Amino acid sequence: MTNKGISIDIWRFAASFLVVAIHISPFEKINGEFDFFFTSVLDRIAVPLFLMITGYYMLDRTPENKEKLVSYTVKILKLYLFCIVLYLPVNVYMGLGAKEEIDPGTLILSVIKDIFVDGTFYHLWYFPALVSGLWAVYFLIKRTGKKTGLAIVCLLYIIGLFGDSYYGLIKGNMAIKGFYDALFNVSDYTRNGLFYAPVFLYMGYLIKRERKKGKYDFMYAFLLFLLMSAEGILLHRSGMQRHTAMYLFLVPLMYFLFKALIFRSGSENRKLRNTASDIYVLHPLLIVAVRFFAKLSKTEKITVENNFLLYILVCLLSVGAGLLWDYLRQLWKKRVKL
Repeated sequence: MTNKGISIDIWRFAASFLVVAIHISPFEKINGEFDFFFTSVLDRIAVPLFLMITGYYMLDRTPENKEKLVSYTVKILKLYLFCIVLYLPVNVYMGLGAKEEIDPGTLILSVIKDIFVDGTFYHLWYFPALVSGLWAVYFLIKRTGKKTGLAIVCLLYIIGLFGDSYYGLIKGNMAIKGFYDALFNVSDYTRNGLFYAPVFLYMGYLIKRERKKGKYDFMYAFLLFLLMSAEGILLHRSGMQRHTAMYLFLVPLMYFLFKALIFRSGSENRKLRNTASDIYVLHPLLIVAVRFFAKLSKTEKITVENNFLLYILVCLLSVGAGLLWDYLRQLWKKRVKL
């Protein structure tokens, strides 16, 4: 990378706000169709960007340096454990409101599935998906050539696609639907560490290895985004989607978009990188907090029922909480050194 241009961490920071929008639907009460486009099409580039950045930086030398991946995995698992504990009170509070009695055996299996696959809160699926996806790609890199590895991750993505945006094409075929129903007993979505994460991690790795900047990358990315937008809108109107995380044109779009961003990127910005991660981790907690205090102060109509205002408020609070958390983290590191 050159030292000129916008840092990739700025794009990571901007993408974190797209993730917040997915969980709030800021334009839902203004224009439902535009809200779908914003939260279920445009915003779907955010998580692939996170994954490709990780693949770009973590997997380049990993085949020769397995310890690097082990160290990173331990770091992510520690963060995931912290998040599980952080969101435990919210899960308990939400569980107390449940009217149905759950069989203890079913509850245990559900907890195991949540911890290892789906995440213990709706956004925490990313951490088990990241870890399992990284190790899957690591073994592909070790045991296959570039073309074979790419073909495998693309095939996995296509399998996942029919359990996501293209579910309507297979739900009439009982044999194929049975296969996906069995998958959904293990994972709530095909947006996970087997079918979703590997292709983006692998592309990040390949782009780092190829080191080829394309002259028309931005143009290709823009054209592919238009195609993905049309794809998403058509699938939405047809009622075909089970979920909206995976699109056919998302993969080539992210390939050219990431190349356009990473090879024109400036120097890294650690503070922005940390803040982007903090926003991702903390924003659902702040959504719950805003709703709770709005209920206490009887201001739900102003804050909670106004999705756009709620979105702006949660974004601002997430940035503030992230900066405070980063400051406390740096302060703790200094004390540990002393």
